[in-house]
Amino acid sequence: MFFDSSSVLEPGTVTAASVVRFAELVKKTATSATSSGKRKNAGRKKLNRIIKEQTRYARVANLRAVAVTLTYENATEFSSKHISEFLGRLRRALKRMGQSLPYAWVLERASHLHYHLLLWLPRGYKLDLTKMSKWWPFGGTWVQSCRSVKAWGRYMAKFNSIAQLPKGARLYGHGGLDQDGKSAVSRAALPRWLLALVPVAHRVRRCPGGGWVDIATGEIYCSPYRWTPWGAVLKAKLSLCC
Repeated sequence: MFFDSSSVLEPGTVTAASVVRFAELVKKTATSATSSGKRKNAGRKKLNRIIKEQTRYARVANLRAVAVTLTYENATEFSSKHISEFLGRLRRALKRMGQSLPYAWVLERASHLHYHLLLWLPRGYKLDLTKMSKWWPFGGTWVQSCRSVKAWGRYMAKFNSIAQLPKGARLYGHGGLDQDGKSAVSRAALPRWLLALVPVAHRVRRCPGGGWVDIATGEIYCSPYRWTPWGAVLKAKLSLCC
């Protein structure tokens, strides 16, 4: 079944001059302040939901929050594999104790390139600083018990240095969520118009060429909006200029 929500929206008008302006601005979208701002807002929204779900899980599993910073002494050494390898070593250590590792990280650049992490560890388990230096041989490490998860989460989610990050580097990452947490985080990243249409228990993914498909039913949803020089505008309003 194909569902196009634009079919129920009221039409409007645009001018010929605005269409030309639209074509010019489309070329600048990838580097515009608006595009960067949207990426920041989307990242903050998702990271906040990740931390919220991890906090819920931690209460049940009796885990404590630990704040960690991993710094590169030389940014030219950066590799996206480094954070995965660090977490992999810690995950294996916890697995031997029968424990999982919920975590979230953010890559940031100030005077040095560094990661901020929120780790959820078993109560009584302490990170060995000697092992930490071996697991992260690229620079300094900082570890602190996280008294305020909310405050540390806000600090992590500043996202003020996106333009200074290495090319192709991921802005943030996470893992260790239970199934309920994964579903909640997945829905947190969806646009509002889609949330109003898709049942809570269903999952969706992007379709090649545009739109979203409900994995359970195969139903396809198309956005009722299109980007213009004024921001998002209903497609039905643009149709009158064709």
